Amino acid sequence: MKRPVRGEDGMYHINGHKYKELFGSRVQVWNGSAYKTPGELTKSQLYFTKNRRIVSRKKHFTAKKEKRLEKYGYFATKGKFGFIKKTARRSRKAKA
Repeated sequence: MKRPVRGEDGMYHINGHKYKELFGSRVQVWNGSAYKTPGELTKSQLYFTKNRRIVSRKKHFTAKKEKRLEKYGYFATKGKFGFIKKTARRSRKAKA
């Protein structure tokens, strides 16, 4: 795709949408004032997390699939809040 050029009104016209800037921060892209980030991410490639952060959609979901906490022994326990480290159960013989 060729680099878009500003129209006569000083805006970038891309796929039927008008943008003030071609490149901008993630917030500017999310709000529609810029077309893409310097890392070439467009609005469809961004994701708004539950912690109110704008992150890469692809990276967010691959990291979620990793289950990093569970890999290192942290699991959700019934009746407790948050992740708790699961330790190996010791038998009665080992205690004595």
